[in-house]
Amino acid sequence: MWGLFVKNHAISASKKQKISVLYLETNSKITEKTVFTEEFSPIYTLTIYFSKPSCKILYYLKLLNLYFQGLKIVRKRQGSVDIIHVHILTRMGFLAWITSKWLHIPYIITEHWSRYLPSVNAYGGFLRKIITRLIVQNAEALLPVTQDLKNALQKHGLANPQCIVIPNVVAPSFFNNITVTKNLTTKRIIHVSTFEDRSKNISGIVNAISEIKNFRKDFKMVFVGHGIDFEEISSQVRDKGLNEVIEFTGLLENESLVREYTKASFLLINSNYENMPVVINEAFASGLPVLSTHVGGISEHLNNQRGRLIEVGNHQQLIENLNWMLDHFHEFDSLEIRKYAFENFSMESVGSKLQQIYQKALKS
Repeated sequence: MWGLFVKNHAISASKKQKISVLYLETNSKITEKTVFTEEFSPIYTLTIYFSKPSCKILYYLKLLNLYFQGLKIVRKRQGSVDIIHVHILTRMGFLAWITSKWLHIPYIITEHWSRYLPSVNAYGGFLRKIITRLIVQNAEALLPVTQDLKNALQKHGLANPQCIVIPNVVAPSFFNNITVTKNLTTKRIIHVSTFEDRSKNISGIVNAISEIKNFRKDFKMVFVGHGIDFEEISSQVRDKGLNEVIEFTGLLENESLVREYTKASFLLINSNYENMPVVINEAFASGLPVLSTHVGGISEHLNNQRGRLIEVGNHQQLIENLNWMLDHFHEFDSLEIRKYAFENFSMESVGSKLQQIYQKALKS
């Protein structure tokens, strides 16, 4: 779930280039010391699961060793490597920097993480900052997914001459014409997330729905996803007697997720902080307007033609705008919203931009 946006970036790049993915993950559930798995479709992917040593030094040494083992396998299977494209600083960027020096090839960084945003302020550590700055300066390009994140990175001294905003990608299935007859008598509000309440403020949605249901009965709130706070949110719903108006689908993927978007009236995001959640891109691709808090880079794409923005933590404004959207969601131009999504978030659009960046990196 967490890596879907990275996967879709890789697949979009594979439309024009031969892409291989090397992915390392610590996993406490594995019984063996290390597990190697290979997939060949839709793109070659080598995943290395390994147990995490309690000592940080040993962890980094193990990560380094397994990375080079994995890189050797990738080169054996897929041939020589021309460019390294890493997602999310700092560890993977450090590995890319080392490999760049060893193989004399360029590397590119895509950054999605909200830790650099002032509202999160989780970017710290003297040594981390020095290493991260070195990695960013030596990259051929730095690709934040929003202008807001680009500004935040630059304020931390993470500057690169080729700093280009490349947004998150929407899977092609969201652009397919799946016809679902919508029930206009019972509107469906959809929220899709990883159920982490500190950032997503799902409990704030539950509280708002608890009030709205007292004066209107023509809607259903649909929560899609799973995560660390799922049980807590479910308990709040039961305690407030909201089972009839709130529905949990659990984690949905592929066509099941697309169909849930298609049945919805609009998407609701109530986050305390965000960068640019890909669920908004998916909603636009489905022709849905969006009601969201004004955080991160969301306002770069969400305007009055595609939905509404509200203040963070403003409970009354959330209720007022939920009511407004329930009455007016059908007035938004779904075809124009879908067109905007295709031009900005489709694999064709993002893949073409990545190809240009790769070509420029190779020439330099």
